[in-house]
Amino acid sequence: MATQLQFRRGTSAQNNSYTGLVGEITLDTDTNNIRIHDGSTAGGAEIIPAGTILAYGAASAPTGYLLCDNSAVSRTTYARLFAVIGTGYGVGNGSTTFNVPDLRDKVPLGKGTNNTALGATNGSAAASAVLNSTTKTGVTTASNNTGTGTTGTGTTGTGTSGNSQATTVATNTGNATSTTAASNTGNAGSTTVGYNATNAPSVVTGSATTGNSTSTTVATNTGNSQSTTVASNTGGSGVTITGSTANSTATTAAGNTGADGAGDLTLTVYTVNQTLAAGTKDVTQATLVTNVTQTNHTHSIPSLTVNNHTHGVGNLAGSSHSHSIPSLTVNNHSHSIPSLTVNNHNHSVPALTIPSLTVNNHSHSIPSLTVNNHAHSIPSLTVNNHSHSVPGLSVPGLSVPALSIPSLSVNGFSVATTLPSEVVQYIIKT
Repeated sequence: MATQLQFRRGTSAQNNSYTGLVGEITLDTDTNNIRIHDGSTAGGAEIIPAGTILAYGAASAPTGYLLCDNSAVSRTTYARLFAVIGTGYGVGNGSTTFNVPDLRDKVPLGKGTNNTALGATNGSAAASAVLNSTTKTGVTTASNNTGTGTTGTGTTGTGTSGNSQATTVATNTGNATSTTAASNTGNAGSTTVGYNATNAPSVVTGSATTGNSTSTTVATNTGNSQSTTVASNTGGSGVTITGSTANSTATTAAGNTGADGAGDLTLTVYTVNQTLAAGTKDVTQATLVTNVTQTNHTHSIPSLTVNNHTHGVGNLAGSSHSHSIPSLTVNNHSHSIPSLTVNNHNHSVPALTIPSLTVNNHSHSIPSLTVNNHAHSIPSLTVNNHSHSVPGLSVPGLSVPALSIPSLSVNGFSVATTLPSEVVQYIIKT
């Protein structure tokens, strides 16, 4: 069930004489204002006192309010408002009326040192909300100004040294796991050097060449030998040899007959010739029998018998004797080498035959490689006690020269400022 609050209500005159209870609320039916009473003051206190100006969104003012449109209203009917604002916003007709504030195309401006009079106005805003300042005419010149230079004092800081304690980084050993690289086998195709189009074995034969040698004659040469005499020599001998007799038994060697079958030998003749330099000779020719036709035949060796017999060597006595070699004299003589002539001839080099070479299909195999588990070790590192030193820092004094501002002249101007706005009604409590 809804709860309903009921307040005392009455005219302004009735509320003005009513003291009420402490905290009691009443409604003024003439002004639609709420009053709070304290139990001792007649009329109490209005929640919205007369003369309060509010922004309002409707076209006309509500009951108990007037539009701030500079209207002249009755001093009697709106005695409470007149008692608050008087003729500060206009005297009306000077006797029975007064004017309310005029906030049409204006905004409220607080009273202060620069604006001391209530109700003073400073123009109005146009419909475009552009505010134009008063035009400044003539030339305004600001005098030049020179400031005084200043120099700061240099500062030098004190250096400092800090000590660092010895530090040791422990050794570290990392393990690497076993790794196996797989084996790989690659195939190579068959290759034939010197094969013909049908892949039948063939040979590569080089061309023979024959060189010519011109006729060469070696001149006769005769050398002389000096006379030579070999001296005679006589040697003595005194040797005795004693005879000896040995027996030999009878021996018979059996006869033997061997058969040799028919066969073929090949006869090949090759000639090796060589180009000769002038004054030399070199001619070589060899014949080799490689083919001879022969009939079957036998070779017979008859048996041989040697009867028992003896061999006797008698004593040989030799008295002392000498062997004399007479001297030999070879008189002066000459050795003559007749001249040798080699007629024009040829040296022939036979063609060289190289048989074809075939490499059959085959494979090259790379075996797998295994690296067993192992470790990589980093030894410990020790940094001994040491110091870090920071030297003192010196900042020199900084000098700022005097700054001079020349005079500035400004000609006549005006400023137009756009004022962002939203148009509302201003109302005043009566």
